[in-house]
Amino acid sequence: MTVRKDDKGKADGTEKPNDTNGNGTNHNDTNGNGTTNNDTTTPNGTTSPLVGGRLDSAPVGRRVPLVCALLVDLDDTADFPGNEGAVFGRPISAYPLMAARTSAHVRRVYALTGSPAVKAAALQYDAIITDPPKGKPALLDYLRHGYRHIQSELRSEGAELELLVVLSANAPAVTKDMVDLGVESLLDRPELDSALSVVPLERWTPAMARREAADGLLLPYLAPEQQSEARAWYPSWGVCVLRPRCLETVSGQAPMPWLGQKVLPLKQWGMGPLDYRWQLPCLEYWLKKNGIPDLSPHLERQPLPKPQAAPKGDRR
Repeated sequence: MTVRKDDKGKADGTEKPNDTNGNGTNHNDTNGNGTTNNDTTTPNGTTSPLVGGRLDSAPVGRRVPLVCALLVDLDDTADFPGNEGAVFGRPISAYPLMAARTSAHVRRVYALTGSPAVKAAALQYDAIITDPPKGKPALLDYLRHGYRHIQSELRSEGAELELLVVLSANAPAVTKDMVDLGVESLLDRPELDSALSVVPLERWTPAMARREAADGLLLPYLAPEQQSEARAWYPSWGVCVLRPRCLETVSGQAPMPWLGQKVLPLKQWGMGPLDYRWQLPCLEYWLKKNGIPDLSPHLERQPLPKPQAAPKGDRR
């Protein structure tokens, strides 16, 4: 089943009006500076050709590549079942949606989730909600399921997907600049298969890893001939930009074969997926350093419920 905020976002460029609160204001989360997340103005002052779920007509004389984003919700975090956690007054899943929504290239956003919390955030940011595959399939099956749905929907509208931006519902440390860098890199370099956000973790290089032997003692995880002094980069799961062929003909190396053979690193600092509550202060620090405002002081606090008197006995 596919859920839309409305059914007016088509590839023919028809308008998709913003949903309001009934008082003339938009209900979307504000950016803290008087603008809303419907503001798609790029850093150079131009307006992004993509607005929510619609595919706008390309500007005269310039082809606009069809790039869609897919938010994947595996619901596999330890402390946040259903990805129901919140930070800075927003749901965890709102941050990757914000990155896609304000990107200069993403023209439609999809959310592959069964979580009510993620669905609510997806609707707020004009994403099209799609049910995940049944059971607990591998990530590759999730990606293929979402990709096939997107491709089928676009082809029914006479369009063809050029690039797919994959985001994770529990990986909020991502910005629109990271998304745009990955998209622009693949557009400029056709030999690339994908781009992947990565972080350096010097204290956790493969050479430092150990495994437990049968006698209970530790041995090097890698054989001596596999040891390397090269800097290690680990996936942050923030953003991955793929060409459709990567999901149609899986040719990359395990455990991420959908990346293909030629993968560009999108280097960032910070954290990866949010799995535990102790990571929340780290995420708050990252958000603050990246200029994302804290909305929690502006949220209206609800009064605590007052104790109710015990019910009286039968008065009959």
